[in-house]
Amino acid sequence: MRNFCKQTFIIAIFFAVPVVTAFAFGKKTSSAEQPQGAESTKAVSAGGQFVDPYTGWTYTTEKRIDYTHGHILITLRGDQGSFGLYALSDNGRKTPLLNSYDFFGTSAFSLRIGRKEYKLNYEGGIESEARRTDSGVQMVYKIPGKAYFLVDFSFPEDGSDTALSDSIRVSLYTVNLGDSPQTFTVKGIFDTILGESSGKHFSTALVPVQNRQKQFHGMQNDRWIQSENGTAAIQFLFSGADISEPESVTLGAYDSLSQYWVPDVHEAKSYNTVLVYNNSGIAVNWKTAYLMSSQMDVKTFYITVAEGVNPVYVGNKPAGDELIASLESGKNLFPDCPQQASDSADRKNEAVELSPAAQAITEEQLDPEYVQNLIDYIESIKSEEDIDQEEFNSLNAELDAIFEKMRSMGL
Repeated sequence: MRNFCKQTFIIAIFFAVPVVTAFAFGKKTSSAEQPQGAESTKAVSAGGQFVDPYTGWTYTTEKRIDYTHGHILITLRGDQGSFGLYALSDNGRKTPLLNSYDFFGTSAFSLRIGRKEYKLNYEGGIESEARRTDSGVQMVYKIPGKAYFLVDFSFPEDGSDTALSDSIRVSLYTVNLGDSPQTFTVKGIFDTILGESSGKHFSTALVPVQNRQKQFHGMQNDRWIQSENGTAAIQFLFSGADISEPESVTLGAYDSLSQYWVPDVHEAKSYNTVLVYNNSGIAVNWKTAYLMSSQMDVKTFYITVAEGVNPVYVGNKPAGDELIASLESGKNLFPDCPQQASDSADRKNEAVELSPAAQAITEEQLDPEYVQNLIDYIESIKSEEDIDQEEFNSLNAELDAIFEKMRSMGL
């Protein structure tokens, strides 16, 4: 096994003015065709709608989308790559559930590819597109030659329990557009506002009032994070059913959540900083995905919303616990992703047998830092004029075996 820990890496930092452009999706194909390479990202169905070649979702595109379901209004701006959430009252009153400043631009996802972070909105200069589907809306971000990232907001299908209708399934799809294996890690920052004026910033299934910074490294017990005031509540569900449990969930002062990839919090401190008073937010760091070229990873969580929370009004509360119980009982409330359903059916008949090379992989070779150093070293030598082809092939074979072993372990 090679020791890459002593390798020296030079990082070049470039500053550029953010530019947001429309997608250059490449040629149009029929809905039956599969992507023919990293840059083939859109296909057309017979009805004039588009079909996403990675997920199979059918959609139309719009510059701005306002989509209402039950007491939820979700709004997307394709040119900014931003998304916003409101609670709707029966008489049409809108209550923002996240900070609406700069068209909700303070809540966003980030994608770390290898060691480089890409903020997925207009500030990061990332191409974005808003989509409408039969079951909700989507925002898509593309980093040419590197990654395709799709955020799907799906709502319960018609005819499902009305008590659970104010729910959203959020699915985060990451596709490796590069020509070699790579690591991909997703982070979400949500600039919550409801609790800042109520005297109760957050609550969980275990803790009724969380007014101090806190970092969770497992959500099996706390299950969800809720922000509320006397008018509305939003609940983020991070454990149970088909949820992809995060590696960490951080409740912190908003300004501190983006300073480090995994926020550095001072537990038991308030949500104040030198610059801002009483400004809290949520950061979610999901587990790293190890993807071969064109391979896709999916992370899933849920959001539930309630309008008229204060007993003076209706006394409603988010139905997160009821939603998880319903999903775990086997009820299919949300539409299946076409490609995931197809892949799942294929895997049922697929026997998993590791190659001899994958079977020989050691625990040390599965260490995330070792894997990233190996990827970095391969990238550093592949463009050299006097490359040692035998070494290059050996390194790639080792990396392929590591990824094969990781997939078999569900990593």
